[in-house]
Amino acid sequence: MADFFYFENISYHLGAAGRRVIVSASLAEGGVLLIKGPSGAGKTTLLKILARLQECDSGQVFFKGENWLTIPVQLWRAMISCNSQKPAVFNGTVLDNLRRPFSLKIRKEAFNLSEAEKGLLELLLSREILGQEARTLSGGEAARVALLRSVLLNPDILLLDEPAASLDDKSGSAVRDFLYHWVRQRPGRGIIMVSHQHDCNDLPGTKVLDLGVQQRGVN
Repeated sequence: MADFFYFENISYHLGAAGRRVIVSASLAEGGVLLIKGPSGAGKTTLLKILARLQECDSGQVFFKGENWLTIPVQLWRAMISCNSQKPAVFNGTVLDNLRRPFSLKIRKEAFNLSEAEKGLLELLLSREILGQEARTLSGGEAARVALLRSVLLNPDILLLDEPAASLDDKSGSAVRDFLYHWVRQRPGRGIIMVSHQHDCNDLPGTKVLDLGVQQRGVN
């Protein structure tokens, strides 16, 4: 049986000195791959490469047995959703922001308001926030709204860059529980994330890739 998701000898350069990183790892279905390492180790760059937002020098990625180069970029990004540490916030209300991706032609499903409201409550946000101007949200609120927006799109894999970095302990725990429920809710899901927050680091089924220790990754 082919691995659910794996990347092999992904090579890229970092910084002015052009330090080279070569890394391999795999993600099990229903599992979490936690990317660790010091600042400047290339964690965020790796997420961008896996999301096909940035090119690597060489290497291969396989998802459900298919080479990523055989999958159109737009379809890849629909299946594998990337959330940056500074989430995109658009003009309009929070509801407008949650609905925005569903206007794209590649999206076949309709926006589900009841699912959005349920997700808000699970992330310790009230339904009333839907009518709030998105640009007035705090950093922690914006991060949770962006996470919910990605989940509502029903991807197969979530790529997350510090999903709990701007949150207090209570909100961070809510994000942890939300992610655990999401990845186990149905088959065919997985999470790859960068995180220094203990709440998110101890999700069951977590495998660690430490870019600061070994640049060839884990098997």
